Amino acid sequence: MEAQGWLVAPAEPWLVELAGRLTIKGRATQMFTGDFGGRGLRVLDYEFTARRGPAPVHLIALSLPVGLPRLTVSRDSTLTRVLGNDIELESQAFNDRFRVQADDQRFASAVLQPRLMEWMLQNPDLQWHLAGNALVSWGYGEVPVAEVLVRLEAMAGVIDRIPPFVLRDYAAS
Repeated sequence: MEAQGWLVAPAEPWLVELAGRLTIKGRATQMFTGDFGGRGLRVLDYEFTARRGPAPVHLIALSLPVGLPRLTVSRDSTLTRVLGNDIELESQAFNDRFRVQADDQRFASAVLQPRLMEWMLQNPDLQWHLAGNALVSWGYGEVPVAEVLVRLEAMAGVIDRIPPFVLRDYAAS
């Protein structure tokens, strides 16, 4: 990661806490900070203990132009359907593939407008969470730098498809 100009940095507590909420409580093992396409980035390596031993997780955070309310878009499954709290949107194909969680359903609908939902259907492996002024993606296992770069491109695609009125009307004060 240092070849990309990203530097080793202390783990940021907000990102470690988010890792525990998105996965299972564990510990940070390494963090890098840097820049991607003019946006600040953080890559956190994290691990929790599973039955078979340490389980690695990675979080990638890309800066947003403003702070936004919480919104999580993750893969849908039979287990997550049982847990409930899934916001249904106007695209059945999107609803079948993704689980959407937010405190404000109108905000979720505004962000996940048809253009972004269609784009997400073309990028079905991307899971993400809006956390204040960052878009955070996560995944399990070790992540090679090439995959981080692909994920960052996809995350930038999400950010670029958030409508300008959402950035204006829902910006955290």
